[in-house]
Amino acid sequence: MPIKSLIVFPLLILGLSASAASPMKDKSYVVTKTNDTIYGRIKANYLIGGVKLITADTSYKLDPNLYIAYYNAKNKVLYRSKILPGFIPRDLAKKMAIPENASWLKCIADGKIKLYEYKSHTFGKQMDNALDVTSAISSIVVTGGIPNVEYTSWFIEKDSSQLTSIKYNNVVSSGSKTRKERKELLKDMLADNDKVSQNYSQIKSFTFKAIEKLVHEYNNSKI
Repeated sequence: MPIKSLIVFPLLILGLSASAASPMKDKSYVVTKTNDTIYGRIKANYLIGGVKLITADTSYKLDPNLYIAYYNAKNKVLYRSKILPGFIPRDLAKKMAIPENASWLKCIADGKIKLYEYKSHTFGKQMDNALDVTSAISSIVVTGGIPNVEYTSWFIEKDSSQLTSIKYNNVVSSGSKTRKERKELLKDMLADNDKVSQNYSQIKSFTFKAIEKLVHEYNNSKI
């Protein structure tokens, strides 16, 4: 075999190996309302907020009213479009012709029971709820330097049940219930799993961590 071939052949093998080992460039995706999946890369606008999915020939503004879900491959996080429970009952809101606007909720537990996280701020919205980045510059300009405090709300649903507030660290949350009501709600959702129900009865504090642990245990155990 010629010397040139002896040099090129190993380099070709190395190149193929590196290509096979390297991750796909565009693993992020958005799911349309017809359940079509479009792959690309996520790009956030850090000045005015918002996020897009960029493909080879076009871009898609990730509006929760237009799409049902999207996945950020870089952060390994799934977001679903959900209509948050409001302070006005849903039936009454429909009678009053109040439009329902969806929001992106970060899925932190997926399975028979789903947990979602939503972040809000004292002054307006964060720059990009999907990427968990707050608009620090905007808040300083708008508020004259007053801190834009971030609040976290968790929502829960089981099977086809209605999305309900389960835990939050602000004074009040969309569709909020009393602490006792929220504890009873989680208890009812776990009731068909004896082991997890027993673990629930032993928790001393109703914290984010405790809720997530119980839901994770429920979703990953055999009933």
